[in-house]
Amino acid sequence: MVTSRLSDRQETAVVVLVAAVVGLALAPAVLGATGDTADTVAVVEVEGPILSPLADSVEQELRDVRQNDSVKAVVLKMNTPGGAAPASERMYMAVQRTAQEMPVVASVQQSSASGGYYTMLPAETIYVLPTSVTGSVGLAAGAPQPNEPVRGPSGPNKRGGSVVGQWAVQETLADTFINTVMKQRGDEFNVSRSEVAKAKVYLGTRAVQNGFADKIGSTDEAIREAADRAGLDGYQVDTRETGFSNIPSLLRTGEQPFLLQNDDRIFVVYANDPGYGQVQPMKFPLVHQGAVPHIDTVEDVTRSDLRSETDSPDDRQRAGADGAGGVNR
Repeated sequence: MVTSRLSDRQETAVVVLVAAVVGLALAPAVLGATGDTADTVAVVEVEGPILSPLADSVEQELRDVRQNDSVKAVVLKMNTPGGAAPASERMYMAVQRTAQEMPVVASVQQSSASGGYYTMLPAETIYVLPTSVTGSVGLAAGAPQPNEPVRGPSGPNKRGGSVVGQWAVQETLADTFINTVMKQRGDEFNVSRSEVAKAKVYLGTRAVQNGFADKIGSTDEAIREAADRAGLDGYQVDTRETGFSNIPSLLRTGEQPFLLQNDDRIFVVYANDPGYGQVQPMKFPLVHQGAVPHIDTVEDVTRSDLRSETDSPDDRQRAGADGAGGVNR
């Protein structure tokens, strides 16, 4: 009888041990499967000047989002002054395609103006911070300049055509932007179309009042609304970076772009080595011009920094005394 009872106990112990081992073995697989298939809100970060590489990256990320069955909603985390017209239109269309398949909510950080505002128009809700800057609906192009007719075998208008033709192109681009804004948000605006077309920018609190944005709130609140719109009780958040940080070839060459302007136009500068860079004029910029530093300002700041680094303490002291006495160098 004792032997029989020991066998029963041993059998029970073996069963418990096997169950525990099997449970431990299966637990990671179950958790892993749950993590892989959990409902997800994708946060797509859009930061920096809107140029072709950023548009490429945003299009790819949103394409991946649409093809991922676990992603149920998207939040656009916007921080951009705008950029090139074609790149802005590409990003707008990528967001529009995504909004046709799932809820899309925008969350403006420091700014999302001009081409950035264009990009996030299909979002169902636009969140801003009280100090966010948004708006700037319009084209920041300079007045067209006449070109002399080309001599030789080329067509006379090969270099850009007449001033009238160039004005027509600019007006068409500006009208396209304004028409899209009115189509997407016309019912939310508390201002007229002519007021929208003045390319004004607004702080977040004012933007909510006049209809350029919908709510004051952080990215977390935008995520919660996106999840609610998708009907999610539990979800995970997947943050996706876009732009130059996602393009290793550009990082290797150091071609990080920034914008500058002179009195006539806006330029894109691809800086690779100190003192050198590839400079390209922006032909039809959808940019909040107030966010782009003027080259004279940059030059003044650079000279000041260089002087403070290279001058001796006596030189700096004399410079301070001169400044106090009203002497301008």
